[in-house]
Amino acid sequence: MIPLVGSRCVYDPEVLMVMVNAFNRACDFLPAQFKNSDRMRKKLALHIIHQVDDGECDPARLADSAILSVLQ
Repeated sequence: MIPLVGSRCVYDPEVLMVMVNAFNRACDFLPAQFKNSDRMRKKLALHIIHQVDDGECDPARLADSAILSVLQ
């Protein structure tokens, strides 16, 4: 990961695949009323990005923590 300006980063392809996998898993577990909510999807994505930046790399843990964070 190469830090750029501020908190923006460039992620290598393997990390991107983990993030995509986690995001798709989290979206699958969203309650029906939130499945098409851009706001909820953005919150999931941002949570996953922050967790990856903090060192988490397991897609299941990323997805679980993202779902828990948006449903609280």
